[in-house]
Amino acid sequence: MNLIIDEGNTAFKIALFEDDQLVRSKVFYPTEREEIHSWISDNITSIRHAIVSSVVNSGLNLDRYKFNELRLDQRTPIPLQNLYKTPETLGKDRIANAVGVWARNPRSNSMAIDLGTCIKYDLVSANGEYLGGNISPGVKMRFNALHHFTDQLPLLNQAKLDFNYGTDTNTSISNGVVQGAYHEINGFIELYRQQFPELTIFMTGGDAKFFDKPFIVDIFADPNLTLFGLNKILKHNVENS
Repeated sequence: MNLIIDEGNTAFKIALFEDDQLVRSKVFYPTEREEIHSWISDNITSIRHAIVSSVVNSGLNLDRYKFNELRLDQRTPIPLQNLYKTPETLGKDRIANAVGVWARNPRSNSMAIDLGTCIKYDLVSANGEYLGGNISPGVKMRFNALHHFTDQLPLLNQAKLDFNYGTDTNTSISNGVVQGAYHEINGFIELYRQQFPELTIFMTGGDAKFFDKPFIVDIFADPNLTLFGLNKILKHNVENS
């Protein structure tokens, strides 16, 4: 089996894949290092290869294990043509999402929308080219910014999409943040639908829960898109090594 480790800013996601099938997964806080090692050790006999994608400065040390380990960086071969002008600055989760949507929807124009710490939009052409995309503040970051950069606005961290106007400060903030993100997402979808015929949209990330209203097009929800894309990158390297 393949071990997939996605080290994010707010969570470390660990998964096992058998070929393209997700067998099991678990989410840990970055501070839970020993718990992560215990989880890996419990499954060590079935692991043959591993890939680590990290956006943090202090990631896991896997030297104690004997499996073949691939650390994802800008030099790692991927099953896409990368047209990003600064690949050394490209987030590893973004390229994993791009590979994931290409594998889910090959030979088609696709976009991944990742609702995490930031909202990330990543475009893949029908020719198998990673084109780039956009990054904006995530929902929780917007709540934090309103509180941090003002003297009197409260810190909120939970809200559902509501198309009414706010009737007090809390509901005004909630509606402004969540509706603002919602209309931003719809705006980018509409922009890229005009440029790319038959664009297929995939959505992932923990903050998708904020949006319980339909978007302007049907969207495929895939909470494991990043893990799936990382597994595809690992398989690509193993098969071509």
